[in-house]
Amino acid sequence: MSVKVLQIGVGIRGGHWIEYVRDHPDIIAVGFVDPVPAALDRARRSAGRDVPVFGDLEEALNETDADAVLIASPSAMHAEHAIRALDAGKAVFVEKPFAVTVADAQRVLDRSRETARPVIVGENYRYRPAERTVRKLVREGRVGRVDSVAFVDRRHMPSHTEGPWLATIDYPQLQEVAIHHFDSLRAFLDLAPSSITVRVWNPSWSDYQHGACTEALVDFGGVRVQYTGTLMSHRFSVSIWIEGEDGVIWTDRKRVFWRPKGSRWFRPVRNVKVPPGDEAKYPKEGTTSLLNSLREAVTKGTRAETHGGDNIWNVAMIEAGKLSDSEGRTVAIDEVYSGPPPEGG
Repeated sequence: MSVKVLQIGVGIRGGHWIEYVRDHPDIIAVGFVDPVPAALDRARRSAGRDVPVFGDLEEALNETDADAVLIASPSAMHAEHAIRALDAGKAVFVEKPFAVTVADAQRVLDRSRETARPVIVGENYRYRPAERTVRKLVREGRVGRVDSVAFVDRRHMPSHTEGPWLATIDYPQLQEVAIHHFDSLRAFLDLAPSSITVRVWNPSWSDYQHGACTEALVDFGGVRVQYTGTLMSHRFSVSIWIEGEDGVIWTDRKRVFWRPKGSRWFRPVRNVKVPPGDEAKYPKEGTTSLLNSLREAVTKGTRAETHGGDNIWNVAMIEAGKLSDSEGRTVAIDEVYSGPPPEGG
């Protein structure tokens, strides 16, 4: 059974999703929604067939027979669009963050329960081969009890390459990029965050209005994480170092290495197998599994690994991080969210 999808937002990231849906055997686009006519023209060409386009969401919901709505609009609109889709009886697949505040995220989840329709968040990094491998090693106890993590993400991502709205918001790196990394950390450690300390800044050459760089100290119930992320580096690179009682795991998100306690040398670890497409290069990696999870949620009622009830913890980390930066203090996560424990896959 094919799952019919109405897509909201066909800009840069939305354009990627048009291609991924087009190439997926069980997902079919039945409409595109965007206020920019030129973007809709590009979307129709990229889809490779005559897909209806709309400038108005309500018209699109009324005139298409979609099973689900895929939301790739600017982040500030995610919660509103998700609620409108849920009210129309549609499953929701939404790019991260699925809301920019915990209050809005909770509104989406409340409506999801009321309408009995799922909310799936597009955290594709979880499904990268290297990340699945790191998660497996940690869960197998390959490094024993984890003590600390050092996570550095460098990107050459000036705002003009990402869409004009991103340059004007506060906390772009924290809200739009670090949220991926915080999700990865939760998946690696299988722990809930307890507190966070954040400081953001802008290099003098930044074309962002605010917060192109972030540093954070995160406490996951005793496991300490040092995090640094920048959008204004001169190259892309990632380093994730997980220190445990019985060894170390290191990855650059492509390769994974393990050094057992007492050894001088790191040993390469073969990445676990993932569905075809998940091993592709950025920005496609992990998207096959996400679309598979949408298919399974719609056709079988299967709960997705990145369901909204788990993902709200990412939103809480971002909100607590913003509060920490603005007030210059460590913020306990339960100051902004004290809901049920995470229930990821």
